[in-house]
Amino acid sequence: MPKTSVICDKCGKTGLWARDFVSIAAHMRYIRLAIASWRGMWIFQYFRVVFIMYAGIALRLSTVLAVLAILASGLTGYYAHDESRRLLMTQTEKNLKVSTQVVGQQLAMALRAAMRDMRVFAMYMRQPKNDMASSNLAFRRMAPTLLQVRPEYLQISIVEPRPNGEERHFFTQEGGKVIQREVEKGLLDPYIEDVARLSPGLVYLSDVLAYSQEEGKPERLTMLAITPVPHDRSGKSGLLVVLRVDVDYIAHQIQAKLPMNYQLHLTTRDGLSIYGPKTDGHNDRHLLQTQFPDVAQILAGKEENIVTGIQLDRQPDQADVAAAFQRVQITDFVGGGTLILGISEPLIQVWQEHRALANNMTRIVLFFSFLALIVAWPISQAVTRPLAQILESVRRFAARDSGGILPLPTRRKDEIGQLAKSVEEMQNQIRAQVAALEENHQVMMHIAHHDPLTGLPNRLTFFSKLDEAIAQAAQHGRKLAVLFVDLDHFKAINDTHGHKIGDAMLLEVAHRLRHGVRSSDTAARLAGDEFVVLLNPIYSAEEACLVAEKLLRRLNPHLKVENLDLPIEASIGVSIFPDHGDTPQTLLESADAAMYASKNVGRNVYSIAQPGVRRHREERRQKPETRQGDSVA
Repeated sequence: MPKTSVICDKCGKTGLWARDFVSIAAHMRYIRLAIASWRGMWIFQYFRVVFIMYAGIALRLSTVLAVLAILASGLTGYYAHDESRRLLMTQTEKNLKVSTQVVGQQLAMALRAAMRDMRVFAMYMRQPKNDMASSNLAFRRMAPTLLQVRPEYLQISIVEPRPNGEERHFFTQEGGKVIQREVEKGLLDPYIEDVARLSPGLVYLSDVLAYSQEEGKPERLTMLAITPVPHDRSGKSGLLVVLRVDVDYIAHQIQAKLPMNYQLHLTTRDGLSIYGPKTDGHNDRHLLQTQFPDVAQILAGKEENIVTGIQLDRQPDQADVAAAFQRVQITDFVGGGTLILGISEPLIQVWQEHRALANNMTRIVLFFSFLALIVAWPISQAVTRPLAQILESVRRFAARDSGGILPLPTRRKDEIGQLAKSVEEMQNQIRAQVAALEENHQVMMHIAHHDPLTGLPNRLTFFSKLDEAIAQAAQHGRKLAVLFVDLDHFKAINDTHGHKIGDAMLLEVAHRLRHGVRSSDTAARLAGDEFVVLLNPIYSAEEACLVAEKLLRRLNPHLKVENLDLPIEASIGVSIFPDHGDTPQTLLESADAAMYASKNVGRNVYSIAQPGVRRHREERRQKPETRQGDSVA
């Protein structure tokens, strides 16, 4: 291939290097486009990955549904818009055709009305042969009336059908008035041969003629209607009635009845404009086929009617029009009577209707797209609600939420129903295992904080409750009491009758102590035959003494077990907070010392602790007769 010199756009130089420069510039443009496309794809991939990783199933499903709905509505709107455009073009073509046919019928009816008037007028002037005076008189009576009644008639004359025939009478209409003017010579010269053969009752119609009533006034387009006047008894009278019809007036009347956006076109058989947008005022006579080339098919006789100019592929200019034309043949006349009639409509009017339809379709598409965005989320929620229900049930179960058990969709027959049933079975199994663990935990906690034989709170629990009660009493300025209960002669009963009888006695004592105090009070077993009672609150030491007496009375009834009648006696020591101590240890030591005092005075009595007198529990441990535990503890 020969090397071609290339001209550089920058410096105007030519040469192969300039061609290389152009090639490099073109490649750089492609490289920039590739980089931009790569960046766009990278951004798209980034958002796609983020959407897939972090968006929930409901959001993804709603997005898919919304996109599909928007695509469906968009495609539907596009095809509906295209179909509406086609229907609008078809309807416009149909309207123009129908309007052209209707207007053609109106024009033909106007000319046929002129034909009927001519026949009536000629029959009215029928007189005996050679009675010209009677004919003249009839004409003078009839002509002015006809011109006044029919404003589309410009002139009516009576003439002789011969070369250079004399027009005997001539009435014309000017400014709404009927005037008799001078005789016009040579009116029928162009039509002598045609009208000479007319029989009575036939009407000859000429081609369109330009006519000016006076010099300086605008021309008007007219047509001549000619008919012979018959004799009373035989043939023609030798006279002709000539009527000049104002075609411009008829066209104006038809135009006035058309819609505002319709324009009437009227031409001769050769296409010369008679009436139209450029000929109003008769200053611009032109051939219609120069503006509408398709009209040439009607002029050539190939078509009887055509429609042209209907194109909505682009926005039309103000001068663009859609038009329909047809040939109008007035068959009732002799001679001429062929016209080309058309109606045009500015294409911008059709385009505006088209745009209105497009805008309405766009609004409908946007509405349904917005509706799709709104409806997509509830639909996706309805589809994914069972999954969300299962997930929430698992979450509550894992968090041990107390908001209630969320029912699972186990009645479904699909895979979601099978998944819900599996989750429900798993929850039931875990719930049963947790319940067993809770039960074991409760048992262990009860054993840790209660005496295994009597079920009363043990030492640890009692000291915890006593410490809490002391804190509350100190805060509110109240009093409380500790009663130290020790069974008398329990070691002898236990040694004599065995541990079983001793345990029965301990259970009975625990029962009587538990039901002998208030619900706010606490009875506990420390060890062996030692019990303590916490009275919280009390208002005086006398109240604690009354409770001690009540407990002694409840304990005194004998225990009957296995045919044995065993007495139950106890010594009770009472200490008061804050009189005898302000800590659990000091209060218990004071009550213990008071209990020793009760034993020293004869047992089965109670004693209240004295301020400043505390006896250590180790002293009691040194006396073997009082430190014997039961068989369980």
